Amino acid sequence: MVQSVNIEVVLNLIIFSVFFTVAATELMAASAILFRYKESEKKVFKFLLPIWEITGTFFVFYVVNLEGLAPDVLPLLAYSFISYILIFLILYVLRNTVIVSAENIWKNSKINRRLLYSAYAVVTFVLGAMVVMIYAAFLGGHGLNYSAKTFSLFSFIKFLPDDGFVIGIAVLFFGLGAVFYGLNVNRFLPLAVTAAGMIIAGISLFELGDSNNITLFAIPAILTLLLPLLWIIPKTKPLVEKKLVFQGFIAISVFFLAYSQYPYLLGKTLLVTSILNDNAMQTQMFYATIIGGVILLLLTYFFYDIYLESNKGDSKESSGDVQN
Repeated sequence: MVQSVNIEVVLNLIIFSVFFTVAATELMAASAILFRYKESEKKVFKFLLPIWEITGTFFVFYVVNLEGLAPDVLPLLAYSFISYILIFLILYVLRNTVIVSAENIWKNSKINRRLLYSAYAVVTFVLGAMVVMIYAAFLGGHGLNYSAKTFSLFSFIKFLPDDGFVIGIAVLFFGLGAVFYGLNVNRFLPLAVTAAGMIIAGISLFELGDSNNITLFAIPAILTLLLPLLWIIPKTKPLVEKKLVFQGFIAISVFFLAYSQYPYLLGKTLLVTSILNDNAMQTQMFYATIIGGVILLLLTYFFYDIYLESNKGDSKESSGDVQN
């Protein structure tokens, strides 16, 4: 079933895709820190600052655009998940405090640096799980009452595809983390782990949302598997380890995965077009979003380029020492 394209929805999903991609690389960093700390000191730590800054910027940009596009969504989110949002904010402050301490204060403190970074990784995992949980609730509608603006965690958890989606995404990022950061693991391991996570999350997503556009699933599936596949081949390995190339693959995958659910939410009970803002102000906001988005992407590129260039000397050792 082919749906008419709403350019404003497409723009919102592009912003969401970039935000989710950058946030995903931070979750990948968290898994690397927990399971390969010594290697992370050389290959992961230097990326935490740019990822941290850019994630927050794109999150604000996305929320502002969403408020202009669909004003009813944020009140639904605020009322339904108020307690979880409060917990999220507390953990977010804790995360920021821990990473600042790990980067600076640890030098003059008796607190172990590894302990600080491990705490940062655990808190980041919890924050990521909460974001994916809310996204899954909007897709499937389990536990989320649209009219009453309430959310039941028990109703959400007892529906197994909800759990599978959260777990599958976590496994997927765990597999891709070795590719993004060029970790010294068995070269076939990222492909196996990524494929397992994609299968778990894919089956769960099929049970959660709109299956009218299921053919679009092929695009993110192919692009996501290409990353660990190309990483296996010595000649293409350096290409997929390039941060902007990797993020481009993931952003395109996230976009088509999100767009495959259009035009429904809440398990095909809520038509997205019925909650869109169609007043004259939205047209002006649309153009402002395009201009702001272009500027933000350019600044992000230059930030990455300058930051990575200044750290290039620390990342020479990643090629040639992968365990077979």
